[in-house]
Amino acid sequence: MILLISVFYSLIDALSLTIFIPLFQIASGEDTGSVSQKTSYFIRFFEWIGLQPNVNSVLLLMIFFFSLKALFRYVDVFYRVLATSYFIKRIRHRLLEAIANVEYAKFVTLNYGTIQNTVTGEILNVNNAFAQYISVIQNLIFVFVYLLLSFLTNPKFTLIVIVGGWLSRWVFKSLYKSSETLSLKITHQNNELSGLVLQKTGNYKYLKSTALLARYLSKINDKVNAIEKQVVVLGKNSAKVMAFREPIIVLFLVLAIFIQMNILGGKFNAIIVILLFFYRAFGSLMSVQQSWTAFLKYVGSVNHYESFLDELKTNAESTQGNSFQSFEKSVSLSNVSFAYQNGKSILNAVNLTIPKNNSIAIVGKSGSGKTTLVNLICGLLKPSTGEIVVDGQPLRTINLASFRQKIGFIAQETVVFNDTLFNNVTFWDEKNEYNVKRFNEAIKKVDLEAFMQRSENGADTILGDSGVVMSGGQRQRLSIARELYKNIEILILDEATSALDSQTEKFIQESIENLKGQLTIIIIAHRLSTIKHADTIVLLKDGEVEASGNYQELLQKSATFAQMVALQEL
Repeated sequence: MILLISVFYSLIDALSLTIFIPLFQIASGEDTGSVSQKTSYFIRFFEWIGLQPNVNSVLLLMIFFFSLKALFRYVDVFYRVLATSYFIKRIRHRLLEAIANVEYAKFVTLNYGTIQNTVTGEILNVNNAFAQYISVIQNLIFVFVYLLLSFLTNPKFTLIVIVGGWLSRWVFKSLYKSSETLSLKITHQNNELSGLVLQKTGNYKYLKSTALLARYLSKINDKVNAIEKQVVVLGKNSAKVMAFREPIIVLFLVLAIFIQMNILGGKFNAIIVILLFFYRAFGSLMSVQQSWTAFLKYVGSVNHYESFLDELKTNAESTQGNSFQSFEKSVSLSNVSFAYQNGKSILNAVNLTIPKNNSIAIVGKSGSGKTTLVNLICGLLKPSTGEIVVDGQPLRTINLASFRQKIGFIAQETVVFNDTLFNNVTFWDEKNEYNVKRFNEAIKKVDLEAFMQRSENGADTILGDSGVVMSGGQRQRLSIARELYKNIEILILDEATSALDSQTEKFIQESIENLKGQLTIIIIAHRLSTIKHADTIVLLKDGEVEASGNYQELLQKSATFAQMVALQEL
């Protein structure tokens, strides 16, 4: 559509310029019998519409064409705004969707700085590249139309100028190549810079308390300085193109006029209108080169976006499978083993059954495979060998999104959004009577009513970044309230109480006890006091199940577990 509008706009503009031919001839008082063939067309057109072929008629027609050109120009500019707006929305949606759909095993290997920089800065650069590319195509159409009309008017003169314009592109070829290379380098280094800034923010407390912040800041500044140097060189290339483009084009145009008048014996008045066409064509050609130079500044972002998107799509999680309705019987692991791509084995031939509404605790030393086991049960990771079966269905045949809707997950690092208490619990559900009732029930179950009542805005209290206005225990209670609000069937707690004080840990433990028999609960814990009352305790050692049973049974048959209990003085 943009290209079609451009064609019509350039044709209308060219016709507006063409009217100068009869205007000059009629204004000069030439006899209608001696006027050019092109002017005779206008005379017959005036007679056909009932107007006298005079200067006033030509002026009226000029007003009409230029007004029509203004209309097409408005449509052109407005439609380009719509197109670029739609474009950035589309590419941003595509990227965010690809990030959401990528396999967990792939996601954890991605550079978070790359993700942030791509979603924010690089997306805008891609949109700028799109706008500049459209400008290039549009102005090329203008150039083509103007040169075509010029060729129809005076072929020899037009060919001379076209050859000169074609030769001029070689002057800037090396600058364009250099700009493209620099753009790719700048994009790569911007990704690294984003990663460094994210790590500085995440580790700020440590860096500040150990006086290492200045050294780390120096590392960031080195990256900033490197980017700045490359941006300066890129700007220098752009300045060269913009400074020398017009003089070179004018040089070839002057040369063409010289050849036309001194070698081909042409007359200057015969090329006046052609010069007007060339004025427009060269203006558009300069816009082409200017837009192309600007496009090259962003080409690194375009290449990065495409390659990053392809990488995400290549590692996308399968959305196929049977819809999971409800957890009815059990989750079973049969000879499940898992190893990362580097070949390191994490789990070996694990056999385990988790009945519905039972509580199961997974314990073991760091690196024994506890979190990996939970990740497999959630479908975040796929077994290298063996099978995970849910209610008789292999997990690989189940739609994972529908299965995970039944899962609640609470980790040591709580998830709190910088939003209201209500939105954190309900995950932005509509604030109607039914949802408010469910919200209040969840808040009551985890004993957050006192916090809500003390807060000035109650359920609408903004919790701040990472829940800064809450204590660690309150954040954990919030996490449990969110999962209870979801009406989950499986609750996973991954070291959920390890960072809490004894009193808060006791409350969380009591909250979990109250949920026994209502949910299937899977607990990973280092503090064995948290899992004393679990129906089954599974002891992992070096990726294998060393022993399982309830607390007392495990004390009797596992020396390793007995030693762990003794060390914690339970």
